[in-house]
Amino acid sequence: MYKNIIFTLTCIFILSSCSKDIKDPCANKQPTSHLSETDNVFVCFESIDSYDLNYENKSKIVVNGNIFYPDIKQETYNAVIMTHGSGGQRRYHNKYIELLTDMGLVVFQIDHYSARKIKYDKKFSKVSGLTFMNDAYAALKLIKTNPSIKNVGYLGWSQGGVGPILSHFKFVNNILPFTERFQAAVAIYPYCGFTFPSDVETQTPLLMITGQDDDLTPEAACRNIYSKFFRNDNKLKFLSMENARHGFDNPLLYFGFTFEKLPNLKIINKECTLTINKRGEINNLEGVVINTPQLSEYFLNKCSFKGVTVKYNSQATTKTLSEVRLFFKENLIKK
Repeated sequence: MYKNIIFTLTCIFILSSCSKDIKDPCANKQPTSHLSETDNVFVCFESIDSYDLNYENKSKIVVNGNIFYPDIKQETYNAVIMTHGSGGQRRYHNKYIELLTDMGLVVFQIDHYSARKIKYDKKFSKVSGLTFMNDAYAALKLIKTNPSIKNVGYLGWSQGGVGPILSHFKFVNNILPFTERFQAAVAIYPYCGFTFPSDVETQTPLLMITGQDDDLTPEAACRNIYSKFFRNDNKLKFLSMENARHGFDNPLLYFGFTFEKLPNLKIINKECTLTINKRGEINNLEGVVINTPQLSEYFLNKCSFKGVTVKYNSQATTKTLSEVRLFFKENLIKK
């Protein structure tokens, strides 16, 4: 009975997220170009509205975010840019904000969706993980204008985990027109369907945390990245959470739910594995450029089965929070 009630409420919640009544809090506002505050603040900032990392003929967009400061004030801070997945900002992200601010870190939580009139991307193709990455680097540029901010980390979930993974690779960072770099990155149950030549130089220390039973973004692709690059000089850490599915840190999914129409991304081949070319475009290993929502949806359908189960796992959540804390302590705070 309780499971049916929760399932109904979840469906209502998701369907309501698809509403067209989306308000952009930064509409008609000038973006912030410089930060000096040391208190919690809402900011509108300029980014590039691009499906990939090729900025040619791409328009600018003003997105928003919230910056959270620790209760105990300091002369200088380290910070973390936080980027959501295809479901948008969710309440369970708050426990990560609390964890990080309790560590003395500043948190910059980005809302990638409201400026783009999106509440929930159930097709996973309206924007790409690189769209999120563009916003994250724009946020990095902005937060570094505050002289009290020193090292900055990068934390993302699912589709928002693409950026933290790509930030591990030096040539990807160098494509972007930014001089700022992340000092550490964490990806939680991320989409890992990218690869590069084995001799590509790595840069940002990266932690990938996956669910062993994840069938939306299966960990096999993340294992492939780890096995190919973990011997490089820069740190790459991979953790698999036992009996954990996609969304394992979201208590709303306590009883677990199966969605028959969501894509199961277990197909790994040349047509379905992506890379980034020298122009910053997404293409598969057969050389086909994928730079629009329509092309992305087409390949997503070709490269997936249908049917995904999501479920909360308290043990995996506790372990993940602990590992995130430890990784940022070792690779961000101590630098």
